[in-house]
Amino acid sequence: MKQFLFIVLMLFMISAVFGQGLNKYGKNSSNSSELVNENGALGKSGLSKNGSIYSISGTSNGLNFDGIDDYVSLPAATYFNGDFTIECWVYPRSFANWARIIDFGNGAGSNNVLLSYTYGTSGAPGFYVEGQQFQATQTLSLNQWSHIAATLNGNTATIYINGIAAGTATLPKPVNIVRNNCYVGKSNWGGDPNANATFDELRIWNVAKTATEIQASMKMELAGNEAGLVAYYNFNQGVSGGLNTGITSLIDKTSGAGNGTLNNFALNGSTSNWINGAPISDGITPASAAASAYAIKQAFPASADGYYWIKNSNINGGNPFQIYADMTTDGGGWTLIMCNASNAGWNFNNAISLNPTAPSINSNYSIIGWANYIKKSVSGFQYMIDANTRNSFGGIWTANGDYTFVKSNNTQTNVTLDIKFGTWNYHDAGIEQRMPWYSNCSGFITTSIQCDGGSWWGTLISNSGWTPAPWMNSGCGVEGCMPNPGKIWYWVR
Repeated sequence: MKQFLFIVLMLFMISAVFGQGLNKYGKNSSNSSELVNENGALGKSGLSKNGSIYSISGTSNGLNFDGIDDYVSLPAATYFNGDFTIECWVYPRSFANWARIIDFGNGAGSNNVLLSYTYGTSGAPGFYVEGQQFQATQTLSLNQWSHIAATLNGNTATIYINGIAAGTATLPKPVNIVRNNCYVGKSNWGGDPNANATFDELRIWNVAKTATEIQASMKMELAGNEAGLVAYYNFNQGVSGGLNTGITSLIDKTSGAGNGTLNNFALNGSTSNWINGAPISDGITPASAAASAYAIKQAFPASADGYYWIKNSNINGGNPFQIYADMTTDGGGWTLIMCNASNAGWNFNNAISLNPTAPSINSNYSIIGWANYIKKSVSGFQYMIDANTRNSFGGIWTANGDYTFVKSNNTQTNVTLDIKFGTWNYHDAGIEQRMPWYSNCSGFITTSIQCDGGSWWGTLISNSGWTPAPWMNSGCGVEGCMPNPGKIWYWVR
């Protein structure tokens, strides 16, 4: 009987903590910003009570509106008094008549500024300012994420769909007035239906953003302190599809603290609740692949070391692929482009491409041939080398020219050592002052002035005889030399 009661008690305890992870204080939490992941870092995945991996979602959350009575009311404020931009990711499930993204005004037809994801029932977004309106030149797809933006520059209004202009018109400037009825997903007119859609990344700016500016930031989250940002709701609250009845506010991430009030949401299950959001470029899944580890770190400063997805039209046929990222060293944002853990198996061809879609920090791997598309700039980008153990026997350099990772000679010498790992000095029997170059002799990837013979130290990948390559034999500091480091890593940002 005691055993039976114990089992019942344990089942009750497990059900009580379902949907929670252990936070940084060792307590149960469903707050994604506090969870400790399987690597001991904060992140979207955490350790559940039984030690298994608990994941909130593959992407940031959005808020699902049921199309019946769900809406969010925002505080009364001016919001609009000149040029402006409204942005939002929208996943529509139907095109009910004039279903709103936002409608800010003082009642029906009273100083309204509204953006609808469907003009009437057309499926084309509609834009309305102070009694005048127009619709986009193309329609959205149901059950698919689209990014909608509307700008007013002077009297020129433009609607953008996925960063591309989809119609312009002349609209009046909004009256500089406090608007008291500020709704997300609801109309100021009594007869219009509420939104039947999921929203994510709602932003209001006091500037008219250009297409280039919209495209540059629409697939990444913001910090909330960007110039011109009036209100910002990233919807990253709650547990996707979980029990969220304790959450009653929509948080404004700007200093304006214009938090909204949730009205009529069930906040439990797959509708009328917090659910998976738009495919923004957090790199967590192939669908949200970013340009590089550096891009992910800039958009998501809390990103931890680990595996991420990136995408570039010049790499891997344009398909997303996984990389390993160092998100902590010197501010993070480093993409691993090479790991040399064993001398065996390397040759001239695979030195720049080995297991390119199977990144590893512990076995042989190289995407050096792709690094030129991953670096953050043509010149002034950085590379990092470490050996034996992380952040040891190497450093961080800035390339001060239009340098390439596959240079076939030793001339790329204008590099600045920003951070030194250890107390070594440049030496012809160790690291030399040049960006690693690509050669078809004994040192396939090397910093040496030569790639063969007795002066090929400072080599990252070699063809024989070392563990795994001849690294530091002289010019070493108090740490001592490291001719056979066991592992050598090469990074770019």
